[in-house]
Amino acid sequence: MRAIFLLALTSLPLQAGAADYWEYKDWRVWSEQIDTGEDLRRTCAASTGGDGDPVLRLEVSDGDAGPPDFYPYPVISETAPRHYTTQMQDGQVIQFRVDTGTIFSGAAFVTLTNEGLAHAEAAINLPNNRPILKAMKKGSSMVIEAGGRTIFRASLAGFTAAYGKMMDVCGFSLSLD
Repeated sequence: MRAIFLLALTSLPLQAGAADYWEYKDWRVWSEQIDTGEDLRRTCAASTGGDGDPVLRLEVSDGDAGPPDFYPYPVISETAPRHYTTQMQDGQVIQFRVDTGTIFSGAAFVTLTNEGLAHAEAAINLPNNRPILKAMKKGSSMVIEAGGRTIFRASLAGFTAAYGKMMDVCGFSLSLD
């Protein structure tokens, strides 16, 4: 009986940690439970990139409105090394080109982090985000351009599974119809 109890006890941390992070080809999904002081919320995100490259990310919270009223939108973000500027400039039009021929645009917003590093983000936040999500599900890559220059080439391998997991973990429909 003690052996069973010890086995169960030692396996708990592995199960808890594994439930919060998944990988699908070039995409990562994670979820985190946050105590807001009023209630518990679960935030779920899917991303690709990083390790020195910009990060393309989608995020939802189980406290947000969800489909069919609201769909998550992609955000590209980058942080420059100290004393350098970001590739995206404040107010600059950023194009998100899916290899299916679909093009969406957003505007860059640049700030300084608490550490004094330049940080830029651009998002595609349309009244209806389904078209970009459908294009990402059909495509194999997305090129993000700033001023006609490619700043990031995102693989969409694994996006469909990552999107589905992110939505499922936060309790939303996976359907884009």
